[in-house]
Amino acid sequence: MGDETGLARPLEHSIGRLAGMLTIGLGVLVGAAGVYLTFFADRSVSPATGVGDRIELARREGWRFLDVDPDLLADWSDTPDFGEDQPAYAVLRGVHDDLEFVVFDYRKPDSGELATAWIVHLPEPSRAFVKWATSQEPLYRRPLNMVGVRADAIVDIGRQVHRSTEPESVLRQVRALVEIIRRFEGQAAASS
Repeated sequence: MGDETGLARPLEHSIGRLAGMLTIGLGVLVGAAGVYLTFFADRSVSPATGVGDRIELARREGWRFLDVDPDLLADWSDTPDFGEDQPAYAVLRGVHDDLEFVVFDYRKPDSGELATAWIVHLPEPSRAFVKWATSQEPLYRRPLNMVGVRADAIVDIGRQVHRSTEPESVLRQVRALVEIIRRFEGQAAASS
């Protein structure tokens, strides 16, 4: 019996020590996962994550919000910044100064990171607008980042994701794009 008891104690001690080390290891693993998820994880996996600002703005301003729009960028597939067959996320649609606008997030084709873009549609498609806009120096300035023009719309392609619950902050780029369209309309009317 003495041998069994003597053997049992080191075995119990070894099992206890192993269980303790496993518990500590599991705790470290859970802690590391928490740190990763808090600071480094791609929070854009779920399109609705972190878009409460746009949902609130849509409700407050009478605009429309959509988590994912698989067709929005189909018309912009020739724009390398948007890539091909990409959905738009956190889509906010509204009207400002009688012009329709869309604010949305998209994945950059080269890095997969999310960024925000703003589109303002012209009242009527105009080839003259494209010709005029591409001949302006400079066409745009702050707060705009990278502007693209088409006969039916003008777009500002952002470098990163834009989040704000303030309508003025969300509309800053929209207002700047509307100003470009109104400048064109004013010059076109003056030259007619």
